[in-house]
Amino acid sequence: MMSLFKKTIQILIIMISIFSVSSFSFAQTSTTDSLSSIRISVTPSNLRAGDSVVLTVNSDSLYLPSSKITWYLDGVARKETSNQSITIKAKDNGSNTSVRVVVETPDGIIKEASVEIVPGGVDLVVEPISYTLPFYKGKPYLISQGSARVVALADVTVNSIKMSVNDLTFKWFVGDNYLVANSGKGKNSMIVNSVIPVKDIIVHVQVLDDLGNTLAETSKILMINNPKILFFENNPLYGVLYNQSISGNYYLGTNEELDVIAKPFSFSFMSDTSLEAIYVWYINGGYISPSGKDNELVLKQESTNLSGTATISLGLKNSKKINQLLSGTFDVSFGQ
Repeated sequence: MMSLFKKTIQILIIMISIFSVSSFSFAQTSTTDSLSSIRISVTPSNLRAGDSVVLTVNSDSLYLPSSKITWYLDGVARKETSNQSITIKAKDNGSNTSVRVVVETPDGIIKEASVEIVPGGVDLVVEPISYTLPFYKGKPYLISQGSARVVALADVTVNSIKMSVNDLTFKWFVGDNYLVANSGKGKNSMIVNSVIPVKDIIVHVQVLDDLGNTLAETSKILMINNPKILFFENNPLYGVLYNQSISGNYYLGTNEELDVIAKPFSFSFMSDTSLEAIYVWYINGGYISPSGKDNELVLKQESTNLSGTATISLGLKNSKKINQLLSGTFDVSFGQ
C-alpha cells in the first residue's frame, strides 16, 4: 500500500514539473518575441542642411497605436511619448543627429531602433563658356548654340566621413536623357550645349555610393539668354573706359574725335578679335570700314563749325553659329 502511494506521489511531481516548465516557456516567449521588430523611415531620404525631416516608426508585427513610444534625439528624450511620427530639422552639412525610438506594447514587449540623420547635398554651378569683358566679375550668359560647364559640388558624409569626389559616382541627365558617357565615378562635371530650337535646359545629377545608393540629387534649369554688344570710349589718356558704356546719345561737342571699342558679351568665341567674330560698322546706315581692329571705330570731325547727330550701328555675328548674331546702335551729337 505504501509502495502504491509513493508511485502516485512521483507521478504527481512529474506532472507538476512538466506543467511548470511549459508555463515558464510560454511566459518567456510572450516577452521576448524575436519575430517582432520596428524600423524608422526618414522623409525625405536625401537631406540637405536645414530641411524638415519626418521620422516615422513602423512595424509589421506590433500594434503601435496602443503602444508607448519614446523618441530620443542625441540621447535626450522628446516630450512626445506616443507619436508614431515626429518632425525635426536637419543640422548643418556634416553634423549628425542620433535618433533612437523605444516602443513598449501593452503586453510588455519592448523594442527599439536607431538611425543617424546626416544632412548632405549637392549644388550645381554653371560656367558658360563664352567671352566676357576684362575685369568683369560676374558670369556670362548661356546663349543660343552656346556651351556651359556644369559642376556638381557634393557635400556628402557617410559614417561620419566626408566623401571625396573620387569616392562618389555621378549620374547626369539632360531632360529625360541619361548621359552615360558623362557619368561615372569621380565625374562631377560635364559640358552641356544649347540646341536649336532654342529652349531652356534642365540638368539633373544623382550622387551615389559604391553600392548604388543615392546620397544626394538636384536639378537646375539653365535659361537661354541673349548676348550683348557693349560700346566703350577708348580714351587717349586713360585707355578703355570700362566703367561706363556708351548708350543712347554720346555728346562729342567740339572735340575732334571719338575712338569707340565694341565688346561682345557672352558670344561663344573666347576673344573679341577672334576670326569667328564678324563686325560690320555703319554710320547713318552707310557701311564704313573699321579704323584698325575690326571692333574699333574712330570718328573724326572735319569741322567743328557744323552740328548734328550721327547714328552709329554695328552688326556682329559668329561665323560658326548661325543663331549668334546681334546689332547695336548709339547716337553721337557733335558741334556747338
